[in-house]
Amino acid sequence: MNILLLTLWRRFVESEFALSITFHALLLVGLVLSVSITPPQQLTMDMTPLTEQVPVINATFIDPTVTQAKFDEARAREQQKLREQRDAAKRKAAAERKKREAEAKRVAQKRAADKRAAEKKQQQEQAKREQRELERKAQEEIAKKAAQAKKDEAERIEKLKRDAEAQAKRDKQQRELEEQLAAEQDQIEAQETQRVMSEKQRYSVLIKSTIQRNLITNEAFKGKKCQLNIRLGIGGVVLKVDKIAGDEALCRAAISAVYKPSQLPVSRDPKVFAQLRDINLTVEQ
Repeated sequence: MNILLLTLWRRFVESEFALSITFHALLLVGLVLSVSITPPQQLTMDMTPLTEQVPVINATFIDPTVTQAKFDEARAREQQKLREQRDAAKRKAAAERKKREAEAKRVAQKRAADKRAAEKKQQQEQAKREQRELERKAQEEIAKKAAQAKKDEAERIEKLKRDAEAQAKRDKQQRELEEQLAAEQDQIEAQETQRVMSEKQRYSVLIKSTIQRNLITNEAFKGKKCQLNIRLGIGGVVLKVDKIAGDEALCRAAISAVYKPSQLPVSRDPKVFAQLRDINLTVEQ
């Protein structure tokens, strides 16, 4: 608003109309000053008869040259003053313009700085948010992996436990089976041993009976005994006979009785025969 008024005033001052008004105003001021510097005339009452009185007229003469010079001087001063005012107004306007430009520049710079600061702050906040998001995702991933690892470990332990229980069950079943088999085997072996020993005993009786049948009867042998060791070959062939203890005569007769048959009765069962290959018999009459 001030700038608009100053512009209007400058245009008015520079116009011909303003110069005309200024010129007439200065002329009027000069006339007033000329009249005002004339000393006032005192009115005196002269009692002289009117016919004796001589009218006195005091008049001040204004030299046009002086008036024009004063007007020119005043006009020059006014024009100088106007020029100074215009220059001052120009300088003030320039200063105001520079001030406005500087202020506008400062405001623009401040806005730019504020914008950069806001953008930087926004970028920093965005970076912080992204960093927090990355950290959150990393924590979630770590927690997820830890939970998965814990779950896997629990499943592994549970599997080991189930496997151990299953293995223990299998081991128990295996032991029970082995024990059962061992018991059965022991029973079978016992039964087999009993059978073999029973067969051995039966064939021993048969061998002894054969020897007793082939033994020479002698009254001198009554009440006497002879213990022999007999080693047999396949089929009951007598390989060797040794005296262990007993009556000498009875033992000689018993040894002859052993060799008399071509074969002694033996079992064809290898297990039973193995028990008969080397036997001890007691011969008595």
